Formats: sequence, C-alpha cells, structure tokens
Amino acid sequence: MKATRKHKDFSSRQARQSSYQYRIITTAVKVVAVIIGAVIGIALWAVVKPILRGIGWLISILTAIGIIYWILTL
Repeated sequence: MKATRKHKDFSSRQARQSSYQYRIITTAVKVVAVIIGAVIGIALWAVVKPILRGIGWLISILTAIGIIYWILTL
C-alpha cells in the first residue's frame, strides 16, 4: 500500500492535527478511566471493608464458642 501525498507531506496541517487530536483524546480517555477506577475503588473499599471486618468478628465469636463447647465436653 503506497502512502498518499497527504501522508508523505509532514508539513501538511491536516496530518499533524489528526495526530495531535488523537493524542489529546487518548490522554483524556486515560484520565477519565483513572478517575472512574478511583471512584469505584473507593466505593468498594467503603462497602467491603466493614463487611470483612464484621465477618472477622463473627469468625472470632464462633471460634470462641466452639472452644468453650469443646472444653466443657471433655
């Protein structure tokens, strides 16, 4: 495939502009993706952390009850 004159001519304003716009769009998409990822991460951290903490307490209480039951049935 041969390059057209527009692509060969680097002084062409349209060729530079499309590349420049592509870089701007790519950068903007990356920034938006990072912001969305951060928001989702903070939301998950705020929701999941208390649940995991509660499960930890539940496991501790059930383990203590099991140990007490095991000692009393010896």
